[in-house]
Amino acid sequence: MTMELKALTLKQNFSWNFLGSLTYSLSQWLILIVIARLGSPEVVGLYVLGMAITAPIIMLTNLQLRSIQATDTSSDYIFNDYIALRIFTGFIAIILTLAISIINDYEPYKVAVISLIAFSKVIDSYSDVIYGQLQQKERMDYIGISRIIKGSLTIITVGVTMLITKNFLVSLIILNITWFVILITYDRRKIKLFVNNIIPKFQVKKIKKLIILAFPLGVILMLGSLNTNIPRIIVEKYLGEEKLGYFAAITYIMVAGSAFVNAIGQASAPRLAKLYKNAKLKSFIGLLLKLLSIGIVLGIGGTLVSLFLGDFILKVVYGEPYTNYTNILIYAMIASIFDYSASFLGYGLTSMRLFKIQPLLGTIWLSVCIIFSLMLIPNFGLKGASFTLIVTSFTQFLLMLLIIIILIKKKEMKRM
Repeated sequence: MTMELKALTLKQNFSWNFLGSLTYSLSQWLILIVIARLGSPEVVGLYVLGMAITAPIIMLTNLQLRSIQATDTSSDYIFNDYIALRIFTGFIAIILTLAISIINDYEPYKVAVISLIAFSKVIDSYSDVIYGQLQQKERMDYIGISRIIKGSLTIITVGVTMLITKNFLVSLIILNITWFVILITYDRRKIKLFVNNIIPKFQVKKIKKLIILAFPLGVILMLGSLNTNIPRIIVEKYLGEEKLGYFAAITYIMVAGSAFVNAIGQASAPRLAKLYKNAKLKSFIGLLLKLLSIGIVLGIGGTLVSLFLGDFILKVVYGEPYTNYTNILIYAMIASIFDYSASFLGYGLTSMRLFKIQPLLGTIWLSVCIIFSLMLIPNFGLKGASFTLIVTSFTQFLLMLLIIIILIKKKEMKRM
């Protein structure tokens, strides 16, 4: 029997989601720190290369089902449909990852690292479907607790394993085992509070309809991931794994700030969707403007901190060699001003159920990313990669803002 559990307030949902996302993101950052301290920039570069290859595949096959679940106010699909589709796409993700590794003729050790990263992301994607159902019910306390458990155990198990074995491959194996145990012990138990039967339903017609609905969002997530990872792949190609290790470790400080942004965005998404569906445009715009102001302030604050304390932060976190790249940190935080704001606009577009237009927008800013990466990185090194981040994030922010303004004005005119 399922339980009738009261939804939490927006403040409570934000608090739990922020705490969970912060813990999880911090654990991912700490993994990089552990590798940098106990390994080398080359090992960091290998790990980041694995993430760069698998992330776009995982983003595409995930189809952003969590956002669709959370904003599915009409209950067009049930949990069993979502989990069935995610199991199918998870299998596809593993196959694609192996195929790309073979095509690139990577050595066995590199293939093993990339494959284990892919497996961990697929396991995490199963938890993500559960999170989508919990988010729809506005019970992000369960999501937050799951992320806290996952983040805490991740850094403990990976850190201890690296310290004892000095073998990153063994650490990734332990990571996969840890995440699978959390999925079947905690996440599975919590979804049963809301869903009587969690057995996947592989109904071809319904899954096909869901794929058609969700595919544009999968594409936009993949394009967004490629925006992040194309510069990294090109850095590895032209500058080597060591330079990639420095670049990725430093710019991850910018990514770590996304935990705060995503926590607010995910907590606000159901509320934004309800306001827009009920044509409460003034309230919708007001909430979206508040989110944008948070993104801008957070990015500017990070830029100022990096200007005055960049050397100190890099020395304490990663070690003395990384202080040679303080300017990269400053450029990355400038990019974060637009990146954080664009993330909030993305939640706004999804809440408006504007799925089909997003791949088109993503194609535009991905093209910008590829062009500037190829122009700047071979000629200007890591500085060129940083400038690419700024240009791409600004393009993404500007396009989303213009589309939302145009569509809201059209909706207001129809009401007149």
